[in-house]
Amino acid sequence: MKLLITGATGYIGQRLSALAAASGHEVICATRQPCPATYAWLPYDLRGPAPDCPTGTQVLIHLAADTSTAATNADDEVKAAQALIRCAQQGSARFIFISSQTAEATAPGVYGRTKWRIEQHVLAAGGSVIRPGQVYGGPERGLFGLLSGLVRRSPFIPILMPAPGVQPIHVDDLAASILAVVERNDIHAEILNLGAVQPIAFGHFLMSIATHRVRAARLPVPLPVALLRLLRVSLGQSLSAKLGLERIFSLIRLPPMDSERSLQKLGIQLRPLAHGMHRSGHGQRRGLLQEAAVLLPYLLKRPPQRSLVSRYARALERAGKTRSIIHSRLLMRWPILLALLDNPGVLHQPDGQELAWRLQIALGIAEASPQGAQVFLGTQQPRSLIATLVALGLTSAKALAWKIAELLGRPFARQLLLGSEAHREA
Repeated sequence: MKLLITGATGYIGQRLSALAAASGHEVICATRQPCPATYAWLPYDLRGPAPDCPTGTQVLIHLAADTSTAATNADDEVKAAQALIRCAQQGSARFIFISSQTAEATAPGVYGRTKWRIEQHVLAAGGSVIRPGQVYGGPERGLFGLLSGLVRRSPFIPILMPAPGVQPIHVDDLAASILAVVERNDIHAEILNLGAVQPIAFGHFLMSIATHRVRAARLPVPLPVALLRLLRVSLGQSLSAKLGLERIFSLIRLPPMDSERSLQKLGIQLRPLAHGMHRSGHGQRRGLLQEAAVLLPYLLKRPPQRSLVSRYARALERAGKTRSIIHSRLLMRWPILLALLDNPGVLHQPDGQELAWRLQIALGIAEASPQGAQVFLGTQQPRSLIATLVALGLTSAKALAWKIAELLGRPFARQLLLGSEAHREA
């Protein structure tokens, strides 16, 4: 189909345009600045007149919004949406408006009230409205970019009290949902709520950013909402908006959405939050990288080069192995403990055969690298006889120590292999 997308270079629009083009649709970007050359471009400014709907346009998706920190003219934004609706009607195109979970006639912020006003015009014209929850993942843009920046810079995580709830949705899951609405002809004059079925505490969402995105420890600190309100009054509306306080306040009195029915209707299954926080959007790749960071140091007896870690993950993905089998925190911290599993008593068992295969893959990658050549082929400088005897003695002592440790730790080896599935986030 031919799709006209306003705000196509924005946080959501960029991912939607790429997905639509990859699905075989013709994308026309209606934006202020030129879009990538792979798409047709139609100059459009939210503060200017509506563009002429190109001939043959079947769906107009309105994503553009004024997200500047300056005071916005809500009436102008509503009038711009009305002009776009008329544009779509003249070309007999369906109209899809990407609204916000904050949309409400009595929303505390201008942003939410403006979205609600636009929704009424869209529904009256038979268009579709999509209300996404807290969008996250992909590039750090929008409110997600603001929150990621705050978590990255501060050693503390504010835990608001009382705790507001958010319903996250990955930006790529949202793009897929919008495209699902585009490709269906039975959705008219309807509001679709898209986000996690069960709200999570805002503090938990910030801790997920710290753990899975920033990958740094942060100290949770209780912060009464009343104190935050006092800070907003002290800073003034203009400075509060620049610091992002106004956008955070829009989450505090956020009513929960009933998103389960909308997700089922579109056939969308949201990815786990921990997976979505990964820059690739897929936690499986992170699991394979962590697995490589256990197997390769064990084989090389030293930290592996990054290229070897990536090569291991790619090798398993090509073989159709997208999930890690090593989840033990002990193994991730001390890869040398893998010696307790590297014996026929474990590797020849049904649940150890997969580990044996992966060890062989890691060994092949390690041996074929310059770093591995130094370890396995002994390309070090020649040693004196005394140094060689000392090295042999130390090696024998280590081998004996590990043989004893292996015998003592054999009852617990199986727990290392199957150990921390419970720690895995569903």
